[in-house]
Amino acid sequence: MNELVKEKLDRLIDLFKEVSSEFKWEGSLTNHFTALTYTLNNREFDKEKIKDVRKYINQNTGIFSNYRGTSNIILSALLSSKYESPKQEFDRILDYDKKMRKAGYKNNMYLPIASYSLLASCSGEGLDTRINKALDIYSEMKKNHPWLTGGDDYPLSILLANSEDTVKNTIENMDECYKLLNENGFHKSNGLQFLSHILEFRKEENKVTVLRCKEIFDKLKDNNLKVYTGGYAMIGFLSLLGEKGYEAVDQVIEVVSILKSTKKYKWLTKETHLYTAAALVSDVFIENMKSQKDLIQTTIGISIETLIAAQTVAVIAAASSTAAIASTTSSS
Repeated sequence: MNELVKEKLDRLIDLFKEVSSEFKWEGSLTNHFTALTYTLNNREFDKEKIKDVRKYINQNTGIFSNYRGTSNIILSALLSSKYESPKQEFDRILDYDKKMRKAGYKNNMYLPIASYSLLASCSGEGLDTRINKALDIYSEMKKNHPWLTGGDDYPLSILLANSEDTVKNTIENMDECYKLLNENGFHKSNGLQFLSHILEFRKEENKVTVLRCKEIFDKLKDNNLKVYTGGYAMIGFLSLLGEKGYEAVDQVIEVVSILKSTKKYKWLTKETHLYTAAALVSDVFIENMKSQKDLIQTTIGISIETLIAAQTVAVIAAASSTAAIASTTSSS
């Protein structure tokens, strides 16, 4: 295993133990997200800073706000690990949230992550233009794939709007990619749509990108790591590394093997193992691609954060909904 990958993996495992010890009453998935975020940002875990940000978020949002609960935990981890003044940055997020809702975005559980995506990828110049372009991209997605497109596509729409391409070209390119991926064995699904969106960040011939995705998928399958539709996006992150993606997938296989045999990690899902491995490995490869670092860090780094954040929100919301239904059923 690459020495830098091993260092990050060891750091993550240690951090997960520390976070789980400090936040004993929280779920493994959110504690893992906090540990992963701090690992990717090379920051020392700061429990008091996180608690201070969580308190600030609650003080500045309503009791039924989408910024409470899981979103609070996720945003406090992201802001605390990335910014020196996280509370000030949260104020900006709330301002962006207002602008987005005014522009026509629906107030749902993914809007906080979308607002964070905007914070992380937009300096403030051309903010309104980015918000409107992102909504145009989302609307076109919804028109072409009405059953697949939902609030979970808000964050990536924000990132896609950073491109100089027109909305028309962006949508046409993603649709072509979606069809090519499906022709190469990827199943039509929300996961496939997400993969086609991620691949838009790498400007090369779609056939070349899709072939790389197929080869990465097959390599994982050959090593007993079958990727289901929910994990397709992870293949996209590796494919964005270009030819280095083939080298990266070997590292991912090794990292997953270690995670599966690590006490606290073996209870998390296979998809979580894959996303975690892809995030760690991609981070190391980004560091080594100095000439393209800024571009790739923006596309892969923020995309990975927003994807895993949105996925964490969705999984926990689904689990809570299931528990509520079970409780209602048992009491009736």
